[in-house]
Amino acid sequence: MELINPEGQKVIKVADNQSLNITLQDFEPGSRDFQLTVELLGDQAECHIHGRAQTHGSDRKSWQVKQIFQGTEQIGSIDLRGTAEDQSFLEFDGAATLAQTSVDADANIEERIILFDDAKGRSLPVLRVETDKVKSASHGASIAPVDREQILYLQSRGIASDEAHDMLKTGFLS
Repeated sequence: MELINPEGQKVIKVADNQSLNITLQDFEPGSRDFQLTVELLGDQAECHIHGRAQTHGSDRKSWQVKQIFQGTEQIGSIDLRGTAEDQSFLEFDGAATLAQTSVDADANIEERIILFDDAKGRSLPVLRVETDKVKSASHGASIAPVDREQILYLQSRGIASDEAHDMLKTGFLS
């Protein structure tokens, strides 16, 4: 399933032995808020969410992506990456809840944002574990300005500053 320039709210339910891959993409100008909740209801249900976003100018984008594990031997991951430029703002709030009814779940949340110019970012991965029967659960986040030395290195090879920025953004988002 692919969601381009998502906004508003969406709820998806994943049943027994069902596997779902969700791709989120937002590279267009404009400010948007998006909330996605994936309920892993069935045993051996699986859901992987890969999201990529960019903000420019004075855009403000906010994604809240949740997975709720409620069955046995479920697998879920959230991988969000984005770049923010100019005076824009990018926010990722990924969350996984391993409910009391969850047994042997495998949950992972990763959020990464690179900042250019005076842009701002916020990342808040939340992992809530309500059961003692967990296979694995992890979360991580980073927000960092672009490494100026990488830009200088590319410029020293004859690549213009704008092209160097674009190369770094494309590589990071890939």
